[in-house]
Amino acid sequence: MTMRIRMTTALACLLASGCSSIAYKAQMPDVSANCVDSLPAIAVSGTPLRFPAEGKKPDAKYLEFAQVARCYRSNDGAPRPVALYRLDAITPPAEVDVSVSLSTGGTFAAAVEVLDADFQPVRRYGFSDFVRRGSLYSLTLFLNPSGRAPAYLMLTPDDGQVGKSDTAVGSFTNVVSAPVAATGAVFMYSTGTETRTVSPFLQGGKVLVVARPQSSELPKL
Repeated sequence: MTMRIRMTTALACLLASGCSSIAYKAQMPDVSANCVDSLPAIAVSGTPLRFPAEGKKPDAKYLEFAQVARCYRSNDGAPRPVALYRLDAITPPAEVDVSVSLSTGGTFAAAVEVLDADFQPVRRYGFSDFVRRGSLYSLTLFLNPSGRAPAYLMLTPDDGQVGKSDTAVGSFTNVVSAPVAATGAVFMYSTGTETRTVSPFLQGGKVLVVARPQSSELPKL
């Protein structure tokens, strides 16, 4: 086996799903204990969203959803992981971007709900509203002044998407050279291999939430 063949075989192994061990594995939120039945109780320790300093870019630091989530027991009695982001420092009109990292180690199937000051829903976005952009799924929300001013952003897993997956199908071409003994010439031929990369949608994974001001009013919620 020539050096070229060894290198291309190793690369194909890295590209193929299941050929190498997964370095990253998403953390799953714990809903087995310390559950609360009140969203205000979660809001007290919620994550505050703030605009970046003037002339600065938002702090693009991904966190595990499990690190910011709390166990919430809703009216049906089922425990659910919930993360609340406080919008009290956000002055509309504003833009909020929610991104989840696509990974074979697990992708957070996020649902986003905008709540008012009384924790009543203003609008909900399922994971199907997120747009795939390269190695990310992202959602942009536009917040404008209104009678029901957005006060909280709530992240939960989208139960309808958890258990599904993102499957990327590609191809890999391997070029092989073989000498022809009678003439001393080199014969070149190629072989093709289909590759599949599967990223499961889970209750946890890496997520980023950032806010920025808007210079003009945008479509209302």
